[in-house]
Amino acid sequence: MTMNGTNTMCANRQSARHGRNCGLRRATLAAMLGIALAPWLSAAPAQAQATRSYVSGTGRDSTSCTVSAPCKTLQAALTATTAGGEIFVLNSSNYGAVTINKAVTITSEGANAGILSPSGVGITISAGSSDVVNLRGVDIDGGGSGSVGIQFTSGQALIIQKSVVRGFTSSGINFAPGGSSTLFVSDTIVTNNASNGILVAGSGTAGGALSRVTATANGVGIFASGANVSVTVTDTIAGNNNYGIGASASAMMVRNSTISNNAVGIAADASSIVRVGQSTITANGTGWQATNGGQVVSYGNNNVSGNTTDGTLTATVSLQ
Repeated sequence: MTMNGTNTMCANRQSARHGRNCGLRRATLAAMLGIALAPWLSAAPAQAQATRSYVSGTGRDSTSCTVSAPCKTLQAALTATTAGGEIFVLNSSNYGAVTINKAVTITSEGANAGILSPSGVGITISAGSSDVVNLRGVDIDGGGSGSVGIQFTSGQALIIQKSVVRGFTSSGINFAPGGSSTLFVSDTIVTNNASNGILVAGSGTAGGALSRVTATANGVGIFASGANVSVTVTDTIAGNNNYGIGASASAMMVRNSTISNNAVGIAADASSIVRVGQSTITANGTGWQATNGGQVVSYGNNNVSGNTTDGTLTATVSLQ
């Protein structure tokens, strides 16, 4: 009998006893109906984002990305993480390419946060103007066919520490902001990238501070390009590249670094200026060169010898 039929039958009964029975019957039916429909009527609340998320090679992206129930990919962990939060890598694995659109820190200590990207870009960063992105301990491999390891187009700053970027057909790190942004790289290796190990360019104002970087077997180890680009390189090794360090229409400072075994050690082109101090330029085809209005300026305290051609400086300036 339907629920409407029960209501009609009860409405036609006049006795108090019959009224009490009908009330009980209605309550019972309502309770049974509520129990039956509960799974459909009660939607589970959305998973709240956390300030700390975790990934593991044995994780699952359908979990909450906690330390006891980690996710499998960085992209899933990023979705589960609040802006300004941190993603921890629990063990060595391939965590897949990721697109970052907010402030976040990805940290791997004692494990290999692998990102295998044989096509396209390993890490894409398109964040807000006040967002800082930190990458620590990532290993990004293009497999000889991926295009770019890290592509940065917007954000306040990108900080890369203790990482490796290798095997891309274009640039290992392509820092090309449209606005004002700063790149910090330390204790990092860029190798076997066909165009550039690190490229700092873009239509905006780009600053770079690179320290303890090893750039080897790239087209250009470290390249700064653009009128609003300024890069400082310290305690760095640039070796076995076509060009160790290059600048085009930009400004660079190279200090306490070794540039060796390149076709050209240091090149300044298109009205750029490269200032060099306390550095060793040796075993290159050409030690340093300036073309098309570019300038290579020495502070007079460099070791330049053992190149096929040492090259000619634009100027030597005194230390302050």
